[in-house]
Amino acid sequence: MNTGTSVTCMTHKYHGLWPAMLTPLDSAGQPALGETEKLVELFVQQKLDGIYLLGSTGQGPLLSVPERQAVAECVVRTAAGRIPVMVHVGAVSTDDSVALAQHASRIGAEAISSVGPIYYRAGTDAVFEHYRRIGAAGGLPFFVYHLSSVNTLSLGGREYVDRLLGLPNIAGMKFTDRDLYQLGLICAYAGDRLHVFSGADELLCQAAMTGACGAIGTFYNVWGPACQAARQAFVGGSVAAGSRCMTPFQLALDEIIASQSMWTFLRAAMRIKYRIEIGPCRSPLGVTDRPWKDSDVERLLAAVDEVALPLK
Repeated sequence: MNTGTSVTCMTHKYHGLWPAMLTPLDSAGQPALGETEKLVELFVQQKLDGIYLLGSTGQGPLLSVPERQAVAECVVRTAAGRIPVMVHVGAVSTDDSVALAQHASRIGAEAISSVGPIYYRAGTDAVFEHYRRIGAAGGLPFFVYHLSSVNTLSLGGREYVDRLLGLPNIAGMKFTDRDLYQLGLICAYAGDRLHVFSGADELLCQAAMTGACGAIGTFYNVWGPACQAARQAFVGGSVAAGSRCMTPFQLALDEIIASQSMWTFLRAAMRIKYRIEIGPCRSPLGVTDRPWKDSDVERLLAAVDEVALPLK
């Protein structure tokens, strides 16, 4: 089976499965750097393909610039070149994003990424000027973060790719959207010129079929090895294995999302499975989350792992 994933993507450093890393916080809501180090070591031990840092899952926009810099320094220092680190630098202010991009370059991050303008709506030219300034700031490979919940662009696949290729240091994109047709068009028009990651966890294998080089997502913190095994099997030609793995994974995500208590699930799952305490969320995230029973968390953890991990 040809999934559309090119040989170049498979051999390039920007491919495979990258957790959108959680940012552990202590009981006072401050970055817990000791737990952060444990999380990095976990991903290294699991042989995951990279870390996407301080995005939506990492609560980056809710942290101050100094807090984001401290977390980025901790992660890059702990990773020590054993796993690539891509730092999300998106912020309300383009100037803050530029400062964070320059900081990521100074500390030795592998790449940077940024969502489009937050809060204030912007037209297409303003969005790409925002990206241009960030991409030019630190000299690092730059990945645009297309996030459907804040995206203000309405571009066809060809025009989107053409605009992206005009950005300084552009290397690729994180595409977090359920529109697989648009993702497929972007991958097709970009070819090997851009490395496109899918960002919708629930479409892990389906996105690979459209040409995505890799996947970046929230629940890879919890199910990294299982999802990596499922994706590798699917890209390697086993549609049946991918389908078997995606069914329990999608059912687990559906139950978690329907509970409207995703953050308490993640906290309980990381504690139970890895003995890592990610702590509370920054408000307004998780303020109405209800606690999960350990037995329910363990049931969902087992449902996914029992199917996917034997593929490793």
